[in-house]
Amino acid sequence: MDNERNIDPLVSLQQELCDMWGINNQTKYVFYYDESNNCRKFWVDDSKQQFNTDYTADFVLAGLVKKEEDTVDVSLESFRKPLKLQGNVEEIKFKKLYAKGDFLQCVKEKRLFETLLWIDKSPFYIHYTNVNNLFYTLVEIFDSIVNPDEISEFGYNYFKMKSVFYYMFKGKADELQILMFKYKYPNIQREDVERFCNELLFLLGSRREMKEEEKFLAGMLARASKSDELVFLHDNDDYIMQENYAEFYADPIRKYQKSTHIFDEETTVQDIVKRQIAQGENMADNFKFVKSETDIFVQLSDVVAGILGKLFKYINSTSVNQRRKDIEGLSKIQIDNILLIDKLRMEANRENPGFLHSVAPLDEVGILDRFFEMVKSRE
Repeated sequence: MDNERNIDPLVSLQQELCDMWGINNQTKYVFYYDESNNCRKFWVDDSKQQFNTDYTADFVLAGLVKKEEDTVDVSLESFRKPLKLQGNVEEIKFKKLYAKGDFLQCVKEKRLFETLLWIDKSPFYIHYTNVNNLFYTLVEIFDSIVNPDEISEFGYNYFKMKSVFYYMFKGKADELQILMFKYKYPNIQREDVERFCNELLFLLGSRREMKEEEKFLAGMLARASKSDELVFLHDNDDYIMQENYAEFYADPIRKYQKSTHIFDEETTVQDIVKRQIAQGENMADNFKFVKSETDIFVQLSDVVAGILGKLFKYINSTSVNQRRKDIEGLSKIQIDNILLIDKLRMEANRENPGFLHSVAPLDEVGILDRFFEMVKSRE
């Protein structure tokens, strides 16, 4: 009984979420991780009055995962011939060996296909968390102007409405950055709530042009302008929307307590993660940070994170018409690589829906699925 009482509340919350979403966190897995598009901190650069990084480039923490009992005997030498690695290459690094431009350029690489094929034939699955920075910060406004019960009462879906709110502002990101700078977002002064909300409304334009869901959210924003508080947007540091990405490293450690987690060294977060996990009660000592050159599976995780980082940026920064046009011009190797990425995604999701985690608008996931469907139709 004492043991139950001492369980870290964050671990208990994770268990509830796993049960709700059908995520298997009882099997013993070994996870390997690397990251891409890691800006270390997401903030409004006060010298430029704009975000410090490309907001269409999702932060991605991703890699390989296998069941603990599955053994894989492989080394860098095993990859020299299929990947045509020169003798002086001592580590598989996405940026050096695969990153030849944007996503469509990268999927022209035969080397990428050989790597993805090896993963497909191995006992490994891929896993990822992608964080859409703009969505993540807009949710702070959303949750400050409306609560989940109200959304349900009006017959709307909470997660869908977050997505709608994001797309209302996404096309106005340049103006939004200037507005955020002006009000030292996310540290809005209480006396500025009315002006801030009204300027957001002005940015959205005429309600006559809006769809029903958008009108509802604009109404919530208008209501908030008459209040004196935006609950999540006060008493924060000026301009800093994401201090670091440590929570996304700590999350799977808590979620998969029975598994082992092996991360690439990341000096900006590893001490924070160790501190956060050490504060939990009865937390398993189930993770470590290693130098990538000492672990071939961390190196291969760098390739997974790298290509997914390029993919999410492509999805975020292109229109459906652009993607349709791009798909028409794909070569065979590009189609093969894209479909292999999709196959790895689907296999991972079948093994465990928890392996694919998007902190992003619902529609972004749908757009990604439709992109793969369109490529399949070209096959």
